[in-house]
Amino acid sequence: MATNEEEVRQLAHQIWEAEGRPDGQSDRHWQEARTLAEKEHGAKKVGLKRSIDPSEAKGETEPAQPDQT
Repeated sequence: MATNEEEVRQLAHQIWEAEGRPDGQSDRHWQEARTLAEKEHGAKKVGLKRSIDPSEAKGETEPAQPDQT
């Protein structure tokens, strides 16, 4: 399945940044990004939704708890 090269480039960049911008890992980042993009396109093709990584979540990370004091 063909993936958009720009999408793969952006994913590879995000992986590189998430790993602390290590040198010499571009081939591995590119392959990982291509794999992720292909999985994403496959999930969309069959109508599945991608789960959200907790690190990507926006807003409060835990529900508000009533004050117990």
